[in-house]
Amino acid sequence: MNDQPDAMNEPAPPLRRRRIRRYFVRSAAGFSLVASIVVGSFLLKPYYGSNLGIVDPGRVIRSAQPTSGLKDMIRDHKLASILSLRGGSPRDWYYSNEVGVAKEAGVDFYDLSMSATKRPKRSDLLRLIDVMNRCKYPLLIHCKAGADRTGLASAIYRMVVLKEPPETAVEAFTIYHSHVPLFGTQRLHEPIDEYAAWLALNALPHTPERFRDWVMNTYRADDPAVEPPPVLPGPRHALQAESGRHSG
Repeated sequence: MNDQPDAMNEPAPPLRRRRIRRYFVRSAAGFSLVASIVVGSFLLKPYYGSNLGIVDPGRVIRSAQPTSGLKDMIRDHKLASILSLRGGSPRDWYYSNEVGVAKEAGVDFYDLSMSATKRPKRSDLLRLIDVMNRCKYPLLIHCKAGADRTGLASAIYRMVVLKEPPETAVEAFTIYHSHVPLFGTQRLHEPIDEYAAWLALNALPHTPERFRDWVMNTYRADDPAVEPPPVLPGPRHALQAESGRHSG
């Protein structure tokens, strides 16, 4: 009978256990730091850059609010239209600057103000569909950060023009463009997710026409199921801006 202690079953010495524990703690901390840097870099993109992205090569790009770089963006991407989802008025420098630059360059400016944290209205979705079907391309889509409302408009473009199913189009909401579905922004997913569920329940394939009909007749919204007036090129506050220039 062997009375010698089994070295394989001996507990690790206290010093060794502390070293192992310290190794795992440092590894976890290092991983967390790297993950935080990566995620933080995506979330800060709208603040240190334009948050520029390609939705459809040669036809549609997306970005945060374009400011000093708008002229270059128009030239580099040969833009014919801009869709602004941020809103604003002539009193806001970013708004008046964008309207002026677009007019000078002969670019159509579509002004469709939306909330970034509320369930989209039926009229918002119908107007987005209308703009996608009527505007001249190439098109720039933007809001303030280029993350949330821009993600919704990009998803709708992918469903209406590229004819992608909602399960694929919803990928336009991405942390790569700083979208985090929290604090209300997750509500912008609702039309896409609910339409996908409706298609699955009824065993129907997606078509752009079916999506528009669903928005008009099935989508749950506070506003009525009526055709909204089309969004025409030009700022919503054109008369107000003109009046301000004359009074000054």
